[in-house]
Amino acid sequence: MKKEKYYQPEYAKGQFHCPHCGVFAKQSWAHIEAKLIWGNTFIGGGVSDFQENLDKEWTISKCEHCDKKIIWLDSKILYPKEMVVDLPNDDLSEDIKKDYLEAATIFNNSPRSSAALLRLALQKLCKQLGEKGDNINEDIKSLVRKGLNSQIQKSLDILRITGNNAVHPGEINVEEKPELVLKLFELINFIAEKMITEPKEIEGFYEELPDNEKGLVKKRDNQE
Repeated sequence: MKKEKYYQPEYAKGQFHCPHCGVFAKQSWAHIEAKLIWGNTFIGGGVSDFQENLDKEWTISKCEHCDKKIIWLDSKILYPKEMVVDLPNDDLSEDIKKDYLEAATIFNNSPRSSAALLRLALQKLCKQLGEKGDNINEDIKSLVRKGLNSQIQKSLDILRITGNNAVHPGEINVEEKPELVLKLFELINFIAEKMITEPKEIEGFYEELPDNEKGLVKKRDNQE
């Protein structure tokens, strides 16, 4: 499965991945006008009537897919918090995707909190892979016994160890090296691609083979 390219939100662009819904969608643009929501009565009895066009640096874009709005100032997003990583693999469980996206939105403010959330996502991923999900280290050990690829094992341990250091004081300070946390997002998607997406696709291709050919393969594999 070809990985979908992530188009980061960019000022004045017609299309990008919406930071609200995560969908690559068309964006409509406009300048922002300020209006008074309710009147303020002054001592003299007058009522203010505040309304003005803000400076051109204040703009707003609206996602055609979810209809939600993005507020920009000086070509940068003020609201919502901008994602700086790829979207989560679509084959991850919805619960894991939620943790992943939350970790992405808080990354700029707190890489440590982001890494801690990704550690939680890893625990849930182990469960999605058929393990108990109670102890990440034991889950990885179990997967290794089942023939886990060494690259996947190393990826899981990088996530586990870095996440542990984010939760408990350790030798890795993710606040000083936020780039390490960005790699964790990549590893979550890498593991999902290799352990979930690719096997699912191969199984789908195999199921499309003629039944008689699959029968011959089964007979071959059952021979002594």
